[in-house]
Amino acid sequence: MQVLLTGSHQLTEFDQAEIQAYLKKYASQNQIHLLAYKSVENPVLTFFLENEALAPRLFLYTLAETEVMSEPFKTCFTYLTALGATHQVFGTYKTMLERSVYAHFYEQLIAKMDLVTCFYNGDKATDLIAVDLAKTAGVQSMIVDLPKTKKHLIHRNELDKFKLIN
Repeated sequence: MQVLLTGSHQLTEFDQAEIQAYLKKYASQNQIHLLAYKSVENPVLTFFLENEALAPRLFLYTLAETEVMSEPFKTCFTYLTALGATHQVFGTYKTMLERSVYAHFYEQLIAKMDLVTCFYNGDKATDLIAVDLAKTAGVQSMIVDLPKTKKHLIHRNELDKFKLIN
């Protein structure tokens, strides 16, 4: 299954642990796609760095070429692609995108997906753009309710964490 991951901008330590747990359970059976534009990529990239054998299941998308990325991201992307991850560049160098441009990139990705998973901790409703676009495109999506700063919420079952949309 082709799964696009999106999420909130500011992730707590518990949020990142929740994302890692999701990947531990689902990355080995699915193709994981990620637009590296927000902080959700940090726990995802960390997971694949720690689980190198799964790198071929990772599809990375960036707005700009790796040459203009910060050194840690450049090194990470180079390493993961050497291990078999795929990297596609959209070819824009804007650091601040209008909603319509941002949505356009997501629309292109969502068209190829079976599922859009949004890790959401309630920080900004705009973090749900990909879910809204998936619903419009008729692509299954779900929201994973992140624990924020409440450690006990990590131990909820999936029925309490996952909300399927359409």
